Amino acid sequence: MAKYMTAAKDIMRHDNLVTASPQEKIIDVVRKMHENKVGSVLIVDDHKLVGIFTERDLVRIIAEGGKLDQPVGNAMSRNLIVVSPQDSIAIVASKMIEHWIRHIPVVDKEGKPIGIISIRDVLRHIVASSTFP
Repeated sequence: MAKYMTAAKDIMRHDNLVTASPQEKIIDVVRKMHENKVGSVLIVDDHKLVGIFTERDLVRIIAEGGKLDQPVGNAMSRNLIVVSPQDSIAIVASKMIEHWIRHIPVVDKEGKPIGIISIRDVLRHIVASSTFP
């Protein structure tokens, strides 16, 4: 009998995805992060994922003396690591570990973001599925 394998779609957050356009100012994106209590914002252009802006990007901008009134497209991470809804939790966790990332977008076949998974979501799933003495 095949054991049920949890997929990215089972633990991703998909309601109220926090997004911004590449033209929005960094300070406005940071406000979205604060208001929504999230550590990353998906950057979309014409409904397609083009980048992600994270707390680490904000720290880098501040450390380099960058301006917060510039477009987030200038500061977002572009080399995106993503997963599909069907990818297993093991694949999600492996990609996060391998690339030292704490947030991973879930995209459909057209590259449209449909969810996001944080390292906390993965850890919560692992803890919840463990048996305790």
